[in-house]
Amino acid sequence: MNIIHTSDWHLGQHFFDRDRFEEHDAFLRFLLKTIETRQVDLLIVSGDIFDTANPPREAERMYYQFLTRLGALGTCAAVIVGGNHDSAPHLDAPATILETLNIKVVGALPDNTEEAVFHVPCQRDDTDPGVWVAAVPYLRDRDVRKAVAGESFDELSARTRAGIRAAYAKIAEMAQARSKGTPVIGTGHLTALGSSVSDSERTIHIGNLGSISGGDFPDAFDYVALGHIHTPQAVGGKETIRYSGSPMALSFSEASHPKEIRLINTAGGTLTQEPVAVPTFRPLLRFKGEADTLKENLTHLEASDGGMTPWVELTVEGSLPSTTLNEELRTLAGEHGAEVLKVGLDTSHRPAAELSPGDVSISELKPEEVFQRRLEAYEGDVPADTLGQCFAHLLTLAQEAEK
Repeated sequence: MNIIHTSDWHLGQHFFDRDRFEEHDAFLRFLLKTIETRQVDLLIVSGDIFDTANPPREAERMYYQFLTRLGALGTCAAVIVGGNHDSAPHLDAPATILETLNIKVVGALPDNTEEAVFHVPCQRDDTDPGVWVAAVPYLRDRDVRKAVAGESFDELSARTRAGIRAAYAKIAEMAQARSKGTPVIGTGHLTALGSSVSDSERTIHIGNLGSISGGDFPDAFDYVALGHIHTPQAVGGKETIRYSGSPMALSFSEASHPKEIRLINTAGGTLTQEPVAVPTFRPLLRFKGEADTLKENLTHLEASDGGMTPWVELTVEGSLPSTTLNEELRTLAGEHGAEVLKVGLDTSHRPAAELSPGDVSISELKPEEVFQRRLEAYEGDVPADTLGQCFAHLLTLAQEAEK
């Protein structure tokens, strides 16, 4: 049985003020073609299908169009779980209809955990026993613990992690009892301790509040298909506990990271896997240096041959640039077939207190970065790390409330 593991599509994402519909459409067409050519029997999507809880209409159209085409193949089932960017009710609403296409959707963990355990037969080969899937979506606070008045941050963290481990233990036990030796695949959308993150990942629970280690996943799982971290990687040296990563770079910091989907095979009862590289549909380029160096970099850009226009981030080093440099750089990039989306200053060696309001736009900073800059001038008695953890936890609760 052939299985594809992917995650973090972030359909509807806006990159600065540009939409990415063209790139996402190219990826979904690539994915569907791969499913056909590799004779895939099961597609697993481990969360963050959409970039926001209320995605643009075009993003929804692309999602349902892809699922319709997948169902029309008649040979590939799908299991889709919700991520922290997704609205669980939004994903779950059409679940009954999608089941007619052999597509299972678990936006939120059901009250009856048995409803998140599925047997997926191999439609191409009647002699193949198929697999069992324990479909665990992103686990919110309400899924794993009840609030306790007056508890410390450390106590809250410990109970959250214990709740996540308990949720996995319960669903793994159910899947193992039903599988009778058939491979069991678990899913998840969280931060596993020791994984490498990039700038575009929104921390689920800062201070590792909701993070567990690779060793916390039950041994009943033959493979754990994870989402949330955008860089493909194994967790804690365990090759069967993996992030597939996002299929597209979601920030300039990911521009140099290879993108892939995982192809898993269960033939002969032995699980094997391999990466399938995802093409770069639109180049994201980063250049850093003094003004003359940046101009030189842009002059040597080669126009994309029939592809999408490259997007560029420029970071100016040295003295403050002239008021006309921004426009000069953007014009030069346009002449060489690229588009500059950001021109920033290298402020890494300048304390926040020395920066003028015009040096950094708040739109270029994430909420936690704004708070961190405020902490640099903080002189209170509470440790800055503790304040940072509390702020990030409140930010997470606010983001969850939006869904």
